[in-house]
Amino acid sequence: MTTELAYSMIRTLGSIFADALEKAGKPVDSTVLVHGIAAYNKLNLKGEDAQLDQAYNIVMNDMMEAVRGSWKAA
Repeated sequence: MTTELAYSMIRTLGSIFADALEKAGKPVDSTVLVHGIAAYNKLNLKGEDAQLDQAYNIVMNDMMEAVRGSWKAA
């Protein structure tokens, strides 16, 4: 799976989650990527779909590398 596809899958999940929050009258004040990460965790989706698990792991690993890079630069 490419990084681009992984981000797309998590953003799609986030978009669906954000739409559901809006319909429920809940505030939506974050990016669809963050909503996708939250949805994956809050809905306990780990193990439900191998591709989604892989996408989540790619996105989270990418984000952790970005954080590590910013710590080293500081």
